[in-house]
Amino acid sequence: MKVIAITRYKKFDYLCANIIEGLYQNNVEIIASYPGNHLKKAYSDKKILKHSMDADYIFAFSGFYFAKKPPKYYLLDLINKPEITAYIDSAEYTYWGKPEGNQQEAMLKNPKLRRGKQWINEKMYNYCKWYFKRECYPEDAKSGIIPLLFAASNKNFGNFNCKKEIDVFCSFGQIRTGLRKEVQEICRKLKREGYNILINFGYPYNKYLKLISSSYITIDAWGAGDCNARLWEIFANKSCAFCQKYNILFPNKFTDGLNYVEYSTPKEFEEKLRYYLNDKEKCLEIAEKGYRHLLNYHTSKERVRYMLEKMREV
Repeated sequence: MKVIAITRYKKFDYLCANIIEGLYQNNVEIIASYPGNHLKKAYSDKKILKHSMDADYIFAFSGFYFAKKPPKYYLLDLINKPEITAYIDSAEYTYWGKPEGNQQEAMLKNPKLRRGKQWINEKMYNYCKWYFKRECYPEDAKSGIIPLLFAASNKNFGNFNCKKEIDVFCSFGQIRTGLRKEVQEICRKLKREGYNILINFGYPYNKYLKLISSSYITIDAWGAGDCNARLWEIFANKSCAFCQKYNILFPNKFTDGLNYVEYSTPKEFEEKLRYYLNDKEKCLEIAEKGYRHLLNYHTSKERVRYMLEKMREV
């Protein structure tokens, strides 16, 4: 199989990197427009047009139109094969990835405002046969948009078999979104009660993964979007994941109490955290099942297989 990849210039994009990695893992030949995001080679416009003659699919990845080097979307017009073209939208807040007005503050009071104005790239929606979106809400799916969450990439697996020494690991780079501030305060409260809870951030990545592996429970909460990288890092390193409930569609979802723990309010978070802190064996069981579910459905390789299955349905 051969795929033309229209990507942004070098700037790292988690979803794009997932899909590129997954394409390689599924032995797909990638003819890419720009380097970066795990791509092994980039091609000239002339060679891309030549390869497009026998390509199976064209993947156009989201990027900033106003960037110094925006994605080469003009190639889509030159190739002119919308019937085999998929758009992969990794944006949050709005379709170009930036908040609209006071959206960041407003959505803390009304989560529905996480779906900002100009949410869909209408040009790509009308041109491409498939539109995949990381932050895909039920109303989006009614319009034919396909949910495509982040996945666990190779670098997320720390390969640590650590002794569990930390009760709870709570590590957020910022606490302005979701319930991050609230759950962090609850973790501080339980720490004062004597639980071994680590609340910090800014670690070297390998140490960060090791701390997850060393923890019975690791906390996740919404970032700029519902879907963020932390959740997959937790599963990949066999800690019991506490996850703020998603509003977006979540194919092959994890099950609350079976392979992760879900919460919607600070009260529910504290009640469940206290419950599971008193049942460490259950935490270990959930962590193991979460890891197995991840391997089955939520790696880069499986994410690409999911995409191809969806594309073959239409």
